[in-house]
Amino acid sequence: MPENSRTHAGLRPGVVAGLAGAILLAAGCASTPVAPTQSLDAAKVAITNAERANAGRYAGAELGEARQKLALADDAAEKEEMLEAEQLAEEARVEAELATARTEAAKAVAVNKEMGRGADALTEEMQRAGEQR
Repeated sequence: MPENSRTHAGLRPGVVAGLAGAILLAAGCASTPVAPTQSLDAAKVAITNAERANAGRYAGAELGEARQKLALADDAAEKEEMLEAEQLAEEARVEAELATARTEAAKAVAVNKEMGRGADALTEEMQRAGEQR
């Protein structure tokens, strides 16, 4: 029987060390995730790009939504709700990129209309020139 008690006594330090390591690992995993600074920065850049493209004029709703989601993401990060902050920041970035795309599309439509008016004016001039001959 003394042999058996020696075996358990010999295992105890290893078991204790293993449990301590598992507890430390679990505590490390349970800690607050790192702030989503890359996602927040990407959202800010996308909003700035949308503003520079004049999205407030052509896609105001999307730009406003992007700004609102970025503010919510900042609030969530301050409350250490990092997963929510990351998701909101990504949504803000996507909304801002959508605003930029809609703005560019609206500008392209305006350019096409202007070119059409120019072509119509040129056609009229050519017809007048032809009638004068």
